[in-house]
Amino acid sequence: MISGRFLSIVCALVGVTLVPTLIHSYAEFAVHDGLTAQAIPDSLVGYPCTPSGRNETWGERKFESFDWVERMCKSGTDTVKLTVVRSYDPKTLYHHPELAVAYGPSYAKAEVRRFTLRPEIPVHMVYANQNGGAVAMYVLLYDGRFVEDPIWFQMRTAGELLFSGRKAMTLFFVTDENVSATADVDALPSSRLLFASIDQFLAPSASASVLNK
Repeated sequence: MISGRFLSIVCALVGVTLVPTLIHSYAEFAVHDGLTAQAIPDSLVGYPCTPSGRNETWGERKFESFDWVERMCKSGTDTVKLTVVRSYDPKTLYHHPELAVAYGPSYAKAEVRRFTLRPEIPVHMVYANQNGGAVAMYVLLYDGRFVEDPIWFQMRTAGELLFSGRKAMTLFFVTDENVSATADVDALPSSRLLFASIDQFLAPSASASVLNK
């Protein structure tokens, strides 16, 4: 039996706990930003791109995504694979995405790099070895901001997500499997293709504020 003087407090506490339950368990509320991976054109910075041939269920199986594209982009003798995936389950995108997207090469080194061309964008780099070979680069975008540190991102958004609808994270990933050990990473054509894909993706929402997170 609850005392009448505590009844209003108990009801308020129950009401607060019901909000996230209703949002995520029953309503499955998601915030749609009007952006889509399909907006990225078939040609970027001189690279004509064609579908990679990945199975159409791959995005859903690996990332719980229904909005993704993957293309093979070729210019001369250079071939770069571009993969763009959107998901309402961010951890599937920021937790070692190379294991799903660039499966094959054994990546031995990872770092976050700021390119001279676009210093405002933190680029996650993974290298096959110290002497050249495969290089993969990816960028994470969430709610109009680039994500540099996924752990800090998770801590920052944990409380917010209790009382708001889910928002999609976007992964931009390029794979270049033939990079020499002496190549200037800042000048790699694959990095220009990566930045071009981000610009084209955001083009429908040019007024959006894109900041570092």
